[in-house]
Amino acid sequence: MRVVCQFDYSSVAKIDSKKIQATIKLSIKEFMGFSMSKYCTLLLIVSLCVGCFPTEKEEVVEPVTLPSVNWEEGKTSVENAATEGEYRVKFETTAGDFVLLVHRDWAPLGAERLHALVESKFYDGVAFHQVNPGMLQFGISGDPKATTYWDKPIADEPVKESNYAAVVSFAKKGENSRRTQLCLSLVENSYMDGEGYSPLAEVESGWEVVKSINSEYGINASEEKIKQQGNEYIFKNFPNMDYIIQATIVSNESESDEEAGTQK
Repeated sequence: MRVVCQFDYSSVAKIDSKKIQATIKLSIKEFMGFSMSKYCTLLLIVSLCVGCFPTEKEEVVEPVTLPSVNWEEGKTSVENAATEGEYRVKFETTAGDFVLLVHRDWAPLGAERLHALVESKFYDGVAFHQVNPGMLQFGISGDPKATTYWDKPIADEPVKESNYAAVVSFAKKGENSRRTQLCLSLVENSYMDGEGYSPLAEVESGWEVVKSINSEYGINASEEKIKQQGNEYIFKNFPNMDYIIQATIVSNESESDEEAGTQK
């Protein structure tokens, strides 16, 4: 049997096109109204929830407190320096304390200059700006004015002792250039003998403290920038650098029962 599908086209003519358009517009309006309402509600919920959940707090960076620097003018001349006797210098540092035994007969001019620097509080607030496996170097003031005042070199002296571990000599660059910086040997540095570094002191106590002074920055600090900007440069760029709190001349009696650090 053959089935024939027929569509009554006469019904099409009866559809009211205006009603269709009105229905479509109403549907769109209802849809848009529903969607916008839902969207606005979501925004409101999100805005109310802001701050309801814990967020990671930004770390507050505390300003660096610079060491106290209270240097005074002192005797820069080393004329009539004593050639006999000893004295001790106690260095109180952020790593602990150590004491140097200074031998005037080793290097009278150097011993005289060191005594004057300590008495004028030059080393108070001074950082250990160079620390490598073989040596500590320090002696640039945290105040550029102090560095300028003491920028008066003293003459070289004969090398009477060797630069073995725990021995201290003034730093130098060329002939007759010793000023304020000290080199403290952490190992045997006899090569310095031939370069004119004249020992004047040795670590009497606190050797373990000396060896523990922070070495994380190595020799990265710029000496020129320290001279120009002082401790502001040091502790902005090297906040964990150890430094001298205070250096003082102490009595001739050893203030510690520790064994001396000298190692000949």
